[in-house]
Amino acid sequence: MADLDSKEEIAKIDTKNVLGSIDALSDQCLHAWEDASKVEVPDYYKDVQNIVMCGMGGSGLGARVIESVYAAEILMPLVRVNDYHLPGFVDLHSLVICSSYSGETEETVQNAKEAIEKKAKWMAIGTGNSLIELAEKEGVPFYKIEPKFNPSNQPRMAIGYSILGQLVLASKADLFKIDKGDIDKITSTMNDVRKRYSQSVDFANNDAKKLASSIKDRVCLFMAGGHLVGATHVLNNQMNENSKNISFDFQIPEINHHLMEGLAHPTKNSENIAVVFVNSTLYEDRIKQRVEITKEVVSKNNIPIYEINLTSSTKISQSFELIQFGAYVNFYLSVLYDLDPAPIQWVDYFKERLGQPLGKQY
Repeated sequence: MADLDSKEEIAKIDTKNVLGSIDALSDQCLHAWEDASKVEVPDYYKDVQNIVMCGMGGSGLGARVIESVYAAEILMPLVRVNDYHLPGFVDLHSLVICSSYSGETEETVQNAKEAIEKKAKWMAIGTGNSLIELAEKEGVPFYKIEPKFNPSNQPRMAIGYSILGQLVLASKADLFKIDKGDIDKITSTMNDVRKRYSQSVDFANNDAKKLASSIKDRVCLFMAGGHLVGATHVLNNQMNENSKNISFDFQIPEINHHLMEGLAHPTKNSENIAVVFVNSTLYEDRIKQRVEITKEVVSKNNIPIYEINLTSSTKISQSFELIQFGAYVNFYLSVLYDLDPAPIQWVDYFKERLGQPLGKQY
C-alpha cells in the first residue's frame, strides 16, 4: 500500500497526472466562466415552458448540481435525461441542453437530433466533434470547451468545465442567476480546500487522506440532503471511476422511509459498509434533525460513520467545496489500492463490445 505522503510513490501510480487535474479544478471553473460567458443566447430562448438537460456520466453531473442548488429558483419543470430519448412532452416550447465532453456520446447526440426533430430550442456543450458540429450547422448556442487545465486528459477529470459550463448556459437562459461574485466564491472555496487537503499536506493534518484510509475496502453509502444531493452524486460517480470502489449516494429525507431497515442484513454489514454523512451549516433545521437521528440509527446497527463537514457560506460554493474535497478523497483511495486512477478497463471493455470508439467516455 502506497504512502499518501510520498510524492514519489504517488507519481509512480498516477501515470496520467490525475492529481494535476484535481489540483486545477478551480482553474477549470474560472476558465469555463470566462469562455462560456461569451456565448450569446437569444432572448427567445428564455420563452420556454420546460427545460431538459441531457448528458451521460460526468457530462450529466451539472444538471444534478443545478437541480439541487437552484430548485427554489427554477420556476418551471426541469428534467434530466441520461438515456437515448427525450420525453414525449418536448416541443417548440422546450429548452434542451446537451452536454458531451467528447461530443461523440451516442445517447446525447441522439438527444440533440431529437430536439431538432421536435423543433425545440437547444444548446450544446463539448470539446468538439459531432455534437458541436451539429450545433454549428443548426446555428444554435454552444460552449466549446478548451480543456487547458485538464493535464490528465481524462474527460471525467474536466468536471469543472462541464459543470460550470452548464451552470453558465442555464443562467443565460434565465433559469436562475449566477454572477462573477458567485464564481469568485466558488473558486476561493475550492482553493482553500486545495490548500488544506492537497498531497503536500501530511496525513496527520489531512482529513481527505484520513477519510480515504478509513473507508478503504468498504462499500460506501453517502448520505446528503437539499442543495448537496447533486454534488454528492458527483463524489459517488468519481469514487466508482477513479477509486474503482463501489459506492452509492442517498437523499435525506427519502432514505428515512425505507433504507434504514436494510442496514440489518447481511449480518456482515458492520464489517463491509461505511456510511459517510455530508453535513452542511445551510441545511434547514428539519433536515439537520433528520441527519442526526439517521446517524443514531446507523450507529445502532454497528456500522461505522464518517462525516464531511462543509462550511462555505453559499449553497453553490458548498457544492463545489464538496466536489473538490471528494476529488482528493477518491484519488487517495485509488492510491491506497495501488491503482492508477486513469484507466477505466470495464468501461473500455463495454464500449469495445458495443462497437464504440475508446477514449470517449462521455
